[in-house]
Amino acid sequence: ETLNKQRTVRRRARTKRDVLSISIVGYTNAGKSTLFNSLAHAKAYEADQLFATLDTTTRRLWLPEAGPVVVSDTVGFIRSLPHSLIVAFRATLEETVRADLLLHVVDA
Repeated sequence: ETLNKQRTVRRRARTKRDVLSISIVGYTNAGKSTLFNSLAHAKAYEADQLFATLDTTTRRLWLPEAGPVVVSDTVGFIRSLPHSLIVAFRATLEETVRADLLLHVVDA
């Protein structure tokens, strides 16, 4: 619950400052973290395995034409996700639903 409140506060602050929000989405093991690390000069864990990313990671960066943006590396989606696991994907679903732009990685 505390993490949920922190995410809500951060999203409100970004909205007030008019910061564009980008979520990198796609199936598990598509290359989302590799792209995220390249864009954000980050060091998010990368591995050729299912669910290498277990939590959403967010970084702020500057785009010359857009100004400040926030980019989120999300947990990979899987087909036929059991309803009982949807709660585990809450942070990813929240970031995805509230993003200004979805960057869909198919296979990097």
